[in-house]
Amino acid sequence: MNDLLSWLLRLDRLRFGDPGVEFGFTRELPSWGWVAVVLAAALLGWYGYRRLEGSRAARFTLASLRALALIALAVIIAGPRLVKPNEVEEPDWVLVLVDRSASLTVKDAPSQPGAPLTTRDQQLRAALDASRPVWSQLAADRVLVWMGFDSTAWEARPNQTPGEPTAASASVPDFGEPVGRRTDLNRALDAALKRAAARPLSGVVVLSDGRSIEPPSRALLRRLEAEKVPVFTLALGSEKGLADLAIRHAEAPRTAFVRDIVPVVVELERLGPAAPTAPGSAAPTAVVELIDDTTGSVLDTREVTFDQPAPAPRAASPDAPGTPALDERRATATLISQPSIAGKTNWSVRIKPSAGGGAGGADAVELIEDNNRVDLPIELIDRPLRVLYLDGYPRWEYRYLKNVLVRESTVSSAVTLLAPGRRYIQEGSEAIDALPASPEDWAKWDVLILGDLWPGVFTSEQLTQIRERVALAGLGVVWIAGEGAVPDAWRSTPLADLLPFTADGGGGLSSGSADSTAAWGEPVVMRALPAADPLGLLRLAEAPVDGSWWPARLSDPAAGWSQLRWAQKIDRRAVKPTTEVLALAHPALDRAAADSADTPLVMSMRFGAGRIIYVATDEIWRWRYGRGEFYTERFWLQIVRLLGRESVARSGKPAILQVLPDRAQTDRPVRIELTLIDQQLVDARPQSLKVRIRRASDGAAADSGDDLIELTLTPDTAGADARATPRTYSTTWIPTESGRFKVEAIDPALVSMSPGSAALAANIHVWQPDDEMRQPQTDHALLADLSKATGGKTLNAAELRTLPSLLPNRRLKLAGEPDIQTLWDTPLALIVVVVLLTAEWIGRRLLRLA
Repeated sequence: MNDLLSWLLRLDRLRFGDPGVEFGFTRELPSWGWVAVVLAAALLGWYGYRRLEGSRAARFTLASLRALALIALAVIIAGPRLVKPNEVEEPDWVLVLVDRSASLTVKDAPSQPGAPLTTRDQQLRAALDASRPVWSQLAADRVLVWMGFDSTAWEARPNQTPGEPTAASASVPDFGEPVGRRTDLNRALDAALKRAAARPLSGVVVLSDGRSIEPPSRALLRRLEAEKVPVFTLALGSEKGLADLAIRHAEAPRTAFVRDIVPVVVELERLGPAAPTAPGSAAPTAVVELIDDTTGSVLDTREVTFDQPAPAPRAASPDAPGTPALDERRATATLISQPSIAGKTNWSVRIKPSAGGGAGGADAVELIEDNNRVDLPIELIDRPLRVLYLDGYPRWEYRYLKNVLVRESTVSSAVTLLAPGRRYIQEGSEAIDALPASPEDWAKWDVLILGDLWPGVFTSEQLTQIRERVALAGLGVVWIAGEGAVPDAWRSTPLADLLPFTADGGGGLSSGSADSTAAWGEPVVMRALPAADPLGLLRLAEAPVDGSWWPARLSDPAAGWSQLRWAQKIDRRAVKPTTEVLALAHPALDRAAADSADTPLVMSMRFGAGRIIYVATDEIWRWRYGRGEFYTERFWLQIVRLLGRESVARSGKPAILQVLPDRAQTDRPVRIELTLIDQQLVDARPQSLKVRIRRASDGAAADSGDDLIELTLTPDTAGADARATPRTYSTTWIPTESGRFKVEAIDPALVSMSPGSAALAANIHVWQPDDEMRQPQTDHALLADLSKATGGKTLNAAELRTLPSLLPNRRLKLAGEPDIQTLWDTPLALIVVVVLLTAEWIGRRLLRLA
């Protein structure tokens, strides 16, 4: 029967009952239209036979046949057919953008309460692993496209065979390590939208810390809003803006004596969000520690306050408009240790945030740990520090200083009173048969103290030997001024170069002859200057007060015993260019005297490999009336130990090498400046000095010829007197590559005075202008604004499971060309019409109407 029906209807392609097959008409009529057709056909059939002869039943039958024939013709005209629609449903797309920039290596991401912080990348991977069922569901229902991004976006294709679409994989891709040096979220979103062009896009998911050199542009936001594409974000890292603490530089003696007080000077930096500036707000703080790596013990700890703005505050780069301005603050700390075990060892300096951060907890964690530690190798020598003290007469300063040296177990001293034509008197812990008369004899001593004695006690050869020993071997010299010979009698000797001021030191400042250094005509008090602290000098207090180791009572003339009854009045203009003034003399009786009236009282000067200390008074002994020998002993032993350390290590630097700025951008000029602090070098007047720039890395690769750049520094005479001796040499370097570089002095004049590991060097860190690690702080506000502007939502890791319900349904149904089987031109249609018309004709013949 089915075969017969199929033949009658010619059902060769479509059949009744097939899936998706529907019956319809080419010319569709509404239901009321078919009712009208039936009524019209019935009316025409009734109208044609209402007055004919014959029985009513016969006429009714013929009218019905006619009506049926008319209805059949109407159906055939409407075009009956079988239709199978060919519709295609296209699933909507979901784009997942995963941040792969280097800022994800920062360890500031919260994990479990009380657990250590993790890196942002670890937080990201944990969130992805925990939400794998979510991604599997999205991949099953939608086209899930994974894309990594830093400066742009790229598609990740996990576990994929050739020809397989990305959406076929439900697993989370392995994006590798985050190494991108810049993040451009605007460009990444634009690339992602191009990937999904002309596709039904349900939404975009961004997993990032928000750090971007370029925020989403207004045009991109308008496009997302117009296309109704919501962006859902997962913010990584800390919600608060955190600062990065760094050790810019740490310096310690390469060699020191056991039981010596060894200073370590540390320069620190805080880089990050702006520090509080409101009145009464606390400045940010940090803790810096000195650690013995051999034992792991903490040798000293200091809390530092970052209240010093950087010399040149760094603003946002014009190439990175999305990056806010950086607040850079610096601090300096001096750590102290008194080692007890001899031998070579390694110390390290470490910085860490203080509890609470000192500024609302903003620095409670540290962003980049690589810049929080500096290693300091040091060799500790277990032998007494050898001091030769020569003076001209037994003044009070001599007596007290002699006793200090004799009592100190770490010092071996020979103390001698000398006067021309007289017998010399020996004291101290060692006896000498005669004054040193050869370089070998002078080599036995670490420090030479010259009191108020006349140069005539030495031969010219001995004076020359002292000068050479200072310049070449680093012998430390202390001058103690007196009313007799020092300094005036030494002006015409070879040791005149070892005086830190010139002959007109007191000219016109007080009574006295033109050939003598003037003296104060009244008592003075000593005022320590900050320059003494990095040297470990004038640290006379038992503990720092307001950051100062100088006891305020020593500068208070009201104490009486703090007054120095005699001191030389040295004109500041006579101080040599390389001299550092460590303390000033301030008049004790004239309390209204201006600070400009103060004169240098304690001075330090480099000469070759050695250091000179000049004390322009012999009244330090008077401090004993305030606290016994405490202040006097500390004053002199700190000077002796400094000179002894530098004598053994020859660690004194002949110059200061600076790179300005020390954090620079590529293709921006950098000034390399070298300032001479060694008077012997200044007097030599070099025409130029050479430095070398290399990458700051270990191994032979660092010394390859391709990485070396040699530059010549010339005297900086801008604004200076052409007749003046140049002290500063400079040049300009434009770095073209990023990285850490080391600038080293290679000029023979400098290398000979900075042997071994004490080579004169400075470091510089060169960044790309858009390197996000310059400011790796999170920017969660940017992600929140992006989600809000596009109708999305900012999610946390736990809320990722709700993502399928948050994404709108953007599936598309595409209508193709349908399959059609016409029924109006089939044998059955012809048979029905012919049968109905034939039946009516036969009926009419029977009724004799035809």
